[in-house]
Amino acid sequence: MNGFTENFNSILIPFLKKYVERFGFAVIHRHFFEILEETKKKFQMMTNDSNGQKWRKESGSMLEQLVLYFIFDEVKKLGYEIASDDEIKSSSRGILEKVAHNIVIKYGEFFVFPDGDIVIYSAISGEVKAIISCKASTRERYTQTLYWKLKLSLNERTEKIKMYFITIDKERKGNGPKFKKSSLDIIEGKNPTKSRILLEYELDGIYVGRSITGASNKVKEFDRFLDDLKIALS
Repeated sequence: MNGFTENFNSILIPFLKKYVERFGFAVIHRHFFEILEETKKKFQMMTNDSNGQKWRKESGSMLEQLVLYFIFDEVKKLGYEIASDDEIKSSSRGILEKVAHNIVIKYGEFFVFPDGDIVIYSAISGEVKAIISCKASTRERYTQTLYWKLKLSLNERTEKIKMYFITIDKERKGNGPKFKKSSLDIIEGKNPTKSRILLEYELDGIYVGRSITGASNKVKEFDRFLDDLKIALS
């Protein structure tokens, strides 16, 4: 990917550093929501975005780059490259053309690329190792991620591609005893929600930018993502 945007570097990074200084690096992922909320306010003020239209276009990129900030160097050290799905779709030469061939799904006479915000691939062969879908909430088109994982698993060429889901889980309200749980939390004495069941059963990993009630070997806090990704890429 072509590095981080100016908005990410100038707006989000200062807030990230402020939260690291206050809470420490080990638990910084639990404050992704607050960091993005502060980023949103400053972005809207700087761009005169009173109705939030500009932020709606910017917010997805900010979340993707926040995830990249924590994994980019380690992925490169392991010998892999990272691209966005837009970069892959628009490329017609070089290694990204091989990446496109290794990820595209055929529907009759048509070829369609699966939706995925971050694609990790071999810099030598173009083999796609993982696709990361970054969503602000579990309600935000999570079924699309499930669909593409299913389609990838049905094709011999793409069945080994890992599909991960990363969310800041904006449905969660507060952290006190009366906080509102999200669809990813497991409430004592109750069955998991449909979205939790489907995501956990179908995907290779779900990582949440906060503390989570009822973590499992697949549904975890975001700080576990890099270690799991290293294992998948090694």
